[in-house]
Parts: sequence; C-alpha cells; structure tokens
Amino acid sequence: QVCPPTGRPVHRAVDLCAAPGSWSQVLSDKLLNKGTSDDDDDDDKGPKIVAVDLQPMAPLPGVKCLQGDITSLRTAQAI
Repeated sequence: QVCPPTGRPVHRAVDLCAAPGSWSQVLSDKLLNKGTSDDDDDDDKGPKIVAVDLQPMAPLPGVKCLQGDITSLRTAQAI
C-alpha cells in the first residue's frame, strides 16, 4: 500500500512525463491487485492511475495511458 506523508492511502495518481512508464508500473503494482486490473473507466471503485507523455507508451495493466502535452488544456481535460 502506498501512503504519502499524510498517512492516508493513495487512490488516484497522475504520472506526468511518464514515458517509458516505470513509475506508472510501480504504482500499478502497489495500488492494484495483481491480476485483477480493470480498464473500465466508468468504475469509480478502486485506485485510478493516469500516465501522460508526449511519447507513446506501451499499455500497462490498470493504467490509462494518454499521449499528449501536459501544458495543453486538451490534455488537462482528458486527465
């Protein structure tokens, strides 16, 4: 379980400039039950991880990968 200095568990994370995806993979391993990842965006239960980069990234279990510029409004809205 990932806990920031507040001591409260993390339920949502955005990995900016994420390529190649190493930190997103660590988050996925820590926050999600291995083997039970679900890419259903309509499901509000469980942790959510979004990875954003200008470069394309390989799919990661339980991670929504977005290709875009983190300084653009369009990307911010997609997140």
